[in-house]
Amino acid sequence: MLLPSRPGACALAAAGAAMLAACADPAAGPPAAALAPAPTAAREPGPVAASADLTALAAAHNAAPGDAAAALAYARGLRRTGARREALAVLDKAAAKGGDRRLQLERGLLALELGETARAERALGLARDPKRPDWRLHMALGTALASRGRQQEAQQEFAKALALAPDHPSILNNLALSYALDGKVAEAESLLRKAQRAPQRAPQVDQNLALVVGLAGRRQEAQALAAASLPPAEARENMAYLERLAEARASTGRRESAGLPQPTYRVGGP
Repeated sequence: MLLPSRPGACALAAAGAAMLAACADPAAGPPAAALAPAPTAAREPGPVAASADLTALAAAHNAAPGDAAAALAYARGLRRTGARREALAVLDKAAAKGGDRRLQLERGLLALELGETARAERALGLARDPKRPDWRLHMALGTALASRGRQQEAQQEFAKALALAPDHPSILNNLALSYALDGKVAEAESLLRKAQRAPQRAPQVDQNLALVVGLAGRRQEAQALAAASLPPAEARENMAYLERLAEARASTGRRESAGLPQPTYRVGGP
């Protein structure tokens, strides 16, 4: 699920290059791994169970290639083994045979995980169902939009996700990152403080709070937050990045985001 980021940008990708990142305009989106992943419904099986399960799922899908449920199950099985491209191909083929919104949602989530944000946006748009709103869809669509630099649209989608899942820490985290990139640092900090109080907050929250506090110019506080949530080497790298960012902003008189890696989206997490 990792996509390459630009050299020198790993300071902001303290969690390891991951979430909301394709390599388009490097100034367009949040840091890699800064955005929280969408949760899965079930625990991943072990390697042996996954292998046996996949054989059965493949047989069921091949016996009924037009069955959306069988295609979904097989694609999820492939993803569990790491064969995400193959999983997406199964979903693409199944989706071409009908308009099942479940297939489109899964396609969108998986495309986003692979960093194909434009493809993800198209599939997620087709997955919309006004009668059955899904916070995961809005969170994923917001992630795709944010990664393409369309922060205001992304914020609208994150707001819809929050309306369906109030105070969900992962959504708060992602909305905060979008606000930060939109120059709304105070709003971003407020959301991250709120997410930080959640009992099951995403691990990105503490790291992103350090980033946002640093962007607000409170470097000592940012350093303390980074030291509490990151290994020493990564904490130092984050602070070095913030110093470079501050120098760039001072010299240009505008928000300078050059060098920020695009984020990637991953379907997974607790």
